[in-house]
Amino acid sequence: HDEGTGTVARFGGAAPGGTMGRFAIHGVLGSGGMGVVLSAFDPDLDRKVALKVLHAHLRSGETRPMLQREAQAMAKLSHPNAVQVYEVGRVGEHLFIAMELVEGTTLKAWLAKSRRGWREVMAMFAAAGQGLVAAHEAGLVHRDFKPENVLIGKDGRPRVSDFGLAEVRDSDSGLRGGTPIYMAPEQWKHGELDARSDQFSFCVALWTALFGEAPFVGSTMAELEAAVCEGRR
Repeated sequence: HDEGTGTVARFGGAAPGGTMGRFAIHGVLGSGGMGVVLSAFDPDLDRKVALKVLHAHLRSGETRPMLQREAQAMAKLSHPNAVQVYEVGRVGEHLFIAMELVEGTTLKAWLAKSRRGWREVMAMFAAAGQGLVAAHEAGLVHRDFKPENVLIGKDGRPRVSDFGLAEVRDSDSGLRGGTPIYMAPEQWKHGELDARSDQFSFCVALWTALFGEAPFVGSTMAELEAAVCEGRR
């Protein structure tokens, strides 16, 4: 549609029907803080893929090595509950990540679609948690676990996506990645992040899914930070 075409026009005209390197572009899946996500076809390996084409400020000389390191680490991760990353590449000035195309929905949309029983919610989160465990065992820290970053395929299997990319996204701004409502105390305090930071975000997301409200609230960012860091509602 027009919005999608306009979005991809900012990325070198890689509109549906066009190409980006060897990839044939089929359509626009969405756009956000990282860039635009395209559905594409890889003729060399005869498979559909998702291409995440990054915004200009994420293609800087300082950011590119960080992104490549993260993508290389993600590409080594192979688990049924984690989105598979195939490669990181560059076409002209456009940096992209080629990954598994998950046709379905997000955990956020799945939760909002209908009233879910607690057992169903727990089962979905437990499966997504296995993807996080596998990432941690591979030495990866997600930094921005939230329902929007869990994709559920048509097979009903959840897959955690965007491992480690929050740091790449926010490296130029001095932030520590993450989405405020889910951020661990050490993210607010600019401390070191590890698997426990992801576990905190996971538990906040699960609490919110089960009870319909966040465990920590605040009318301002400062109030939210205080609630999280002091462990009070």
